[in-house]
Amino acid sequence: MSTETNRPHLVISGVDGSEDGLRAARYAAGHAVTLDADLLLLHAVDDAAVAGAWGVVYDPSALQEAGQVVVEDARKEAIDAGCPADRVRGQVVLGNPAAVLADRSRQADLIVVGRRAASGLERMFVGSTSVAVSGMSACPVVVISRASTPQPVGDKKRIAVAVGPQSTGTAALRFGFEEATRHGAGLEVITVAPPLPPGAAGGYQLTDDAMEHFLSENARHLKGVVDPVAADFPDVALETKVLCGQAVDELVGLSEDVDLLIVGMKRHPILGWTAGGVIRGIMAHSRSPLAVVH
Repeated sequence: MSTETNRPHLVISGVDGSEDGLRAARYAAGHAVTLDADLLLLHAVDDAAVAGAWGVVYDPSALQEAGQVVVEDARKEAIDAGCPADRVRGQVVLGNPAAVLADRSRQADLIVVGRRAASGLERMFVGSTSVAVSGMSACPVVVISRASTPQPVGDKKRIAVAVGPQSTGTAALRFGFEEATRHGAGLEVITVAPPLPPGAAGGYQLTDDAMEHFLSENARHLKGVVDPVAADFPDVALETKVLCGQAVDELVGLSEDVDLLIVGMKRHPILGWTAGGVIRGIMAHSRSPLAVVH
């Protein structure tokens, strides 16, 4: 068995027979080629959900056969997208999809899943699998939607990383630099400051000087987080920017113009790794693939 340091690169795509699953397979194939990685197309059948609360009897072999059709369809998509056939394999397993993908993520460089919610009220309830995998995965997770990105991505040559105003973590930032290097893209690092600084509510109007100071403090913090990591990637064209507004609105707007939007996930002191309201909002509405990194 390969150790963590010498194991071959592996990209895993969760597939479920939906158009979003096929879109995920195509995206994962492109990433596998770039990374010189094997691609595993994984279809998990939640046998507990199939049986249900009434104890319905089902035939495991029928589930396996149906799952194999899903995997084969996704494999064709991946090969058509340019991934060598001998680097693509599929697997059908019984178990909760999110739990299965999270378990396999320990051996992977990247997990790719489709986002089922496409429009309207559905977006308020973005797929539970994508949310759960993002929270439990040991490696970065890319969530992609056929509705928002039906075509191959990469033509914009621009990747964005969102850094929280108080954040000191660099995992998402380093992943962004690595992705920019692999894809020959420029990197834009963004922090979104709240519409008004703390204590400025209640009708109090900030002076221009006070607002400029507030934004410059955010810019200083951003520079302090970015510069040490940027030093390891001198060839990446870097731009940093402070936006002011609601984080979901600003980052969803930004996603229109990038090939990939990357966000970091904080560990909740009680709930552990879990997607908060901002990440869920971006996940539901992003116009580009969204990478979630712990």
